[in-house]
Amino acid sequence: MTFSNPWFFAAVLGVLGVFHLELIVTLLNLARLGRPLSPALAEVFPEKTREKLQEYITDGKKVDFSKDAAFLVALILFWWGGGFGWLQSWANSLLFGPVETAVVVILFALMAQMLIGLPFEIWDTFGVEAKHGFNRTKLGTFIQDQLKGILLMAVMGLPVVWVIGWFFQTQVQAALYAWLFMASFSVLMTFLAPRVLMPLFYDFKPLETGELRDAILALSEKLDFPVKEVSVVDGSKRSSKANAFFAGFGKTRRVALYDTLIASHSTDEIVAVLAHEIGHNKRHHVPIGMVVGLAEMGLMLFLLSWVLKSPGFFSAFGVSGSPVGMGLVLFGILYQPLGILTGLLGLALSRKNEFEADAFAAAALGTPIPLMEGLKRLSRDHLTHPQPHPLAVFLHYSHPPLVERLAALEKL
Repeated sequence: MTFSNPWFFAAVLGVLGVFHLELIVTLLNLARLGRPLSPALAEVFPEKTREKLQEYITDGKKVDFSKDAAFLVALILFWWGGGFGWLQSWANSLLFGPVETAVVVILFALMAQMLIGLPFEIWDTFGVEAKHGFNRTKLGTFIQDQLKGILLMAVMGLPVVWVIGWFFQTQVQAALYAWLFMASFSVLMTFLAPRVLMPLFYDFKPLETGELRDAILALSEKLDFPVKEVSVVDGSKRSSKANAFFAGFGKTRRVALYDTLIASHSTDEIVAVLAHEIGHNKRHHVPIGMVVGLAEMGLMLFLLSWVLKSPGFFSAFGVSGSPVGMGLVLFGILYQPLGILTGLLGLALSRKNEFEADAFAAAALGTPIPLMEGLKRLSRDHLTHPQPHPLAVFLHYSHPPLVERLAALEKL
């Protein structure tokens, strides 16, 4: 590691720049909590609710800042203490092949990241979320979830890492082959995740016959959106927050409703939320979003293939040679600032899509009122920020602020 290396300064500026940018955005967002609300928002967030959400958001940001600071300190100490060079030497001493050595290095980095973040996840779940009445996760469930996550990483993640490492170790057109592989894997996961992975963490039961089920099936028929199954997810096992989603494609579509959503919302509001989700499908938002994501992935892999050919890049982190696995780990550090920039298009597109899905739902139901009431209730019950700072929305929000969605719906 030499201080005259431009890669070194690029990495330092990137790491410190991202940390301070997030800090500034957080402070701007927190400062907005004390601003007077418009009449429309004052109705949604009465004084007692405002006091609760201010404390909840502030507590959550304390966890986020502490975690980011811990990662930053750990990274700098490990980096400037020669940790990356030591890690590569240790992995080489195991006398595995180059691809297997790459997997070992990446596994070490992932486990270190998980261990550093675990105390903050515990703090958030059993501290902040519990303090404000959201957490329902028992310690046993939390431990099981962590172990299942590690198992999934071993069963699915490590083979993917091996394939990517093999491409970059052996193939001239590694970026292209890796992109094709990851694109195929991403599409496959859209099918497997709701049917294979999510049931490892949640129980899915058929929604009982009744008013809600009849209303959902009537909506799907009216909008020519076939639904094979309507399920109830035991979300209350972990949190009081409500949610819903669609899974599958074509005639295999399934509706999944969290039991917390059913308990806290009226039938009209739930139907409006589902009409919004159907709007995403009818407006082809999912495939468009996937194309944008795959394009970003292609750019990232192209840059990775270029960076791996630069010995100066590795020496900036105190690593000799050009080991592929270490290159993947180090590139993840360097890519952070660029990742924020490339993600802006996807976020802007997502916010636009939310407006379109809202409009679709209002038109499908003949009135925007049920969706507006559902959005108000979700925002109030989840203690979301009533008026986030524009910079925070620009950099991080996939959904427009509530006040903007309500205004757009009122025009309808």
